Amino acid sequence: MRYRILGRTGLRVSEVSLGTVELGMEYGLKAGGEPGVPAESDARILLNRAIDSGVNFIDTAALYGNSEEIIGRALKGRRSEYVLATKCVHRLEEGLDYAESRRSIATSIDRSLSRLQTDHIDLLQVHGRDLLELELRMIRDGEVMEELDRAREAGKVRFAGYSSYSEEAALAAIEDGRWDTLQIPCNILDRRYLVRVIPEARRCGVGVIVRSALLKGALTEKSRFMPDRLKPLVAHIDRLVEIQTATRFSLPELALRFVLSIPAVSTVIVGADKIAYLDEAVSVSDGQGLSEETLLALEDMALNDPYLLNPGNWGIP
Repeated sequence: MRYRILGRTGLRVSEVSLGTVELGMEYGLKAGGEPGVPAESDARILLNRAIDSGVNFIDTAALYGNSEEIIGRALKGRRSEYVLATKCVHRLEEGLDYAESRRSIATSIDRSLSRLQTDHIDLLQVHGRDLLELELRMIRDGEVMEELDRAREAGKVRFAGYSSYSEEAALAAIEDGRWDTLQIPCNILDRRYLVRVIPEARRCGVGVIVRSALLKGALTEKSRFMPDRLKPLVAHIDRLVEIQTATRFSLPELALRFVLSIPAVSTVIVGADKIAYLDEAVSVSDGQGLSEETLLALEDMALNDPYLLNPGNWGIP
């Protein structure tokens, strides 16, 4: 495993990190006959296998079913071996005022600490929303950040990050100057954040965490299980497979190596609910980048369709 520095946090994190939503709830495309959520005993084995493989960044959230509890029980004795990142929501879109939202965040942090069986969270990220005006107000007003600062002063949280769902909100968080990291979607098909957000984050020392590198499973062999309404996306991925077959990599390996070819990216989150998926993801952290020829061929694969690029529109858990 190779490691990179997570922006101005100074944290040394594995290039490939483990996302745990699939350990706590139904999520993503499933191959025919696959169980929805792994048994906790299997999740425990997978989490420890990740640490043993050099993965030292674990990403979870209070909203990911019971994933926090599973992590707490499985890795209680290994807390010093990994960077723990979880998330909370600001709840302003639910009609709460700032005082109520701040209390909600404080409560969420305490509950996460209890579930994770730890006395501190290395990186607390705030879930963004597809509500741009609200997100911009939340970032610029600064009251949510003030609550995160209180948690930092209390030693409950070390760093604060924003999980963005729009370029404008991501840029606003960078401009604000108080958010240590950004979590953003980026993959072979979705390159929207490559133009402005990632270069600006790098300039300002904001750590970049990439999610959706495999586009919720679409950039794997599971693409053949996508519903008929997503046929245009499947057809586009079929074109990508033609490029992939000319390399020695599987489609997931190609997708992950593409993201790791971006120098400003500190780590790429891979959601894995099986040891085989985890091992394949870990294998890409070997320092072998993609050839210039492959990168050039992949440029034509960028897809300019916000609907297809947002898994939230797919109707799949």
